[in-house]
Amino acid sequence: MKGKKLHIIVLAFVSVVLSSCSLNRFVPEGKYLVKKNKVTIEKKGTEISKSSLSSYIALKPYKTVLQTNFPTWVYYQSARRPNSGFWKWMHRNFGNEPVYYDISEANRSANQMALYLNHVGYFNSEVTHKVKYRRKKAEVEYIVTPAEPYRINRMDYIIEDSLMRRFIMRDKEKLSLGEGDIYNEYTLSNERELITERLKNSGYYFFKRDNIFYEVDSNFMNHTLSVTMKISKNELSHKRYNINKISIFPNYSIFRMNERPSDSATLTVDIGRRRVLPNTLNFYYFGKPKVTPQTFSRSIQILEGYPYNLRNVTTTYKNLSNFKLFNNVNITFDTVSSKNDSINLLDCKITMQQNDVHSITMQAEGTKSDSDLGIKGSIAYTNKNIFHGAETFQLSLKGGFESQKIALADSVETHKRFNSKEFGITASLQFPKFLSPFPMRNFARDYQPTTTLSLGVSSLVRYYYSRFVSSLSFGYDWKSDYRLQQNLSPIYLNVVKIYDINPLFQTYLDNEANQRRKDLYTDHLIFGARYSLIYNTQRINQETSFIYLRTDIETSGNLLSLFNNTKLTTQNNGSHEIFGIRYAQYVRASLDFRQHLFLGRQSWVVFRQFLGFGMPYGNSEDIPFERSFYAGGANSLRGWGYHSVGPGSYVPSIAEFERVGDMQIELNAELRFPVYNIINGALFVDAGNVWNYSPDPTMPDAEFRFDSFYKQIALDAGVGLRLDVSFLILRFDLACALRNPYPDVMGDYWRNGLWNNLKLNMGIGYPF
Repeated sequence: MKGKKLHIIVLAFVSVVLSSCSLNRFVPEGKYLVKKNKVTIEKKGTEISKSSLSSYIALKPYKTVLQTNFPTWVYYQSARRPNSGFWKWMHRNFGNEPVYYDISEANRSANQMALYLNHVGYFNSEVTHKVKYRRKKAEVEYIVTPAEPYRINRMDYIIEDSLMRRFIMRDKEKLSLGEGDIYNEYTLSNERELITERLKNSGYYFFKRDNIFYEVDSNFMNHTLSVTMKISKNELSHKRYNINKISIFPNYSIFRMNERPSDSATLTVDIGRRRVLPNTLNFYYFGKPKVTPQTFSRSIQILEGYPYNLRNVTTTYKNLSNFKLFNNVNITFDTVSSKNDSINLLDCKITMQQNDVHSITMQAEGTKSDSDLGIKGSIAYTNKNIFHGAETFQLSLKGGFESQKIALADSVETHKRFNSKEFGITASLQFPKFLSPFPMRNFARDYQPTTTLSLGVSSLVRYYYSRFVSSLSFGYDWKSDYRLQQNLSPIYLNVVKIYDINPLFQTYLDNEANQRRKDLYTDHLIFGARYSLIYNTQRINQETSFIYLRTDIETSGNLLSLFNNTKLTTQNNGSHEIFGIRYAQYVRASLDFRQHLFLGRQSWVVFRQFLGFGMPYGNSEDIPFERSFYAGGANSLRGWGYHSVGPGSYVPSIAEFERVGDMQIELNAELRFPVYNIINGALFVDAGNVWNYSPDPTMPDAEFRFDSFYKQIALDAGVGLRLDVSFLILRFDLACALRNPYPDVMGDYWRNGLWNNLKLNMGIGYPF
């Protein structure tokens, strides 16, 4: 009954919003809002792109935000109230000026389409438009009547320089157009770029795309064209250059540009790849050298004695920019005279400015989830050149206090201020090279991997128990390009020791029938491997839509299981232990997909989908607590407390304050918009839950089932404020739990009431 009432309220609210957003009453007489554009191509089977034609339409439909008329409605409301500060703010952040049908603009769009058709070989095509009017709305249809396309019957290349011709024609099949293809000016332009890049990668340093031009001769009778590509005679652009001397200034300063370097060094690198000549790098220092030359042996791919190669220059830029010790990398080339007139030479100069070697960062964070308060802080020291090879060493200390609920009985719940304490220390060392017993020189040169060694210990003290965790990891991190990043940790070790268990809590565990809940508070060891792949299309300092995808997979215990029947392991209650600690065996995978849609004016819509799955096997009946999935909290389902959702429709007792599962589904949507100055706002919706992999009689309805999981989705919604002070974002989210993952005594999943279901969350940064 409660659910029906809520549905009625929601439908009524939507109806009011839709009716209030009706625009017809605001449209002036004689004006028509452009509701829809349509492009119709009357001849089927053409190679004409409708999306390309649509890009030339000047009169765009008024629906712009999530395909609603809300921005235009805001514009009309603000126009009616010119003195209202609120509506001025609404128009500044959300309003869009209405787009009315204009026959001159429509004709101009049709002419632009016809011009585009000329560029793609459909010369003298006809583009017209017609309009359908309905209730002050205009639907515009652009009708394209394509002419017969002109095809290339002959493609010639006139290149007087025989060596240059050989480079261009070496992969002729990769060139864009050939005989029989429809003429396309845009494709020819791309071909010019391709040829220019190919020549610049072959030593032609001064070659430009303007040196390439095309002559087109048409036969109107049979709709054919002959195209001749020519490269203009230019003495400078036809010269092929070899790299002469490579000079590197690792601690370059503009204030020392007139000084002579106080020290120098030479490094000869065997570049492999069947190259005959080694690569000689000449280093020059102002003052005492801080970085050894060997640091750059794999990063600088500009090769002495070999032709200039633009691809190698770009790769060198990228590689040197990855060093945390350096910034403002600059690579320049100068021509130099040669004893042999047939050989042209370039001197290469690479300059880098060094960042501060030492740095200290501090961070403080206050949290409030449900009625639990918390404060955390950390301090980290970083040395970006600890062994004089641009290695990054970081030592960080963290600590925090939090108030958590104490359930002394199933019906009693109390609080004690800051009854949970956490302290930890972590040391990490990152090498800007590939450390491996196997050389793999090509991989190290192409992907510039970094190697990271990390060691940490932490202690968590709670009212019920204390936990000591020590961890060790060794892994590699590399990028295929600016969008794709990969991480492989072939060694990952985590040891958890439980101690100082509260007698009341020990009694609870002794009487607990569910083995999974018992295992959450027992000693265990994780020894395995991890792999992560991150795909991110975000561009720095560019406000455009982008996507973020992260997938992780990890395993544990497989290597240790090989020693089950040896003296290295012992058996205890059916499980194998090493050094007296049971090791965990499982496989775990997760996928995190986020889509950021830029709406303009600093406003975004962000969607997030998270899927997680874990399966214990072999030596484990369940996944360790710290590798299980959970829902609820400031970065998850914000209408719920931390670790307080699920699993499934299982209704836990008060004492079960940490709820986890083997599987997780979570969906989030958030609208972010500016409010005033450094204050930003947000509207959000969260949905999801966690489930167990296998049925458990002590936890009914906690397992995942395809026929019922969708009924067990928890739902919340809310509003948020963000204080953006450039170096951090302080976040406040007020969320309301709307739907339980389990039914109440009346069989209803929907919650009743608003104020009793509110949760205030505080955090640093965006939740996703």
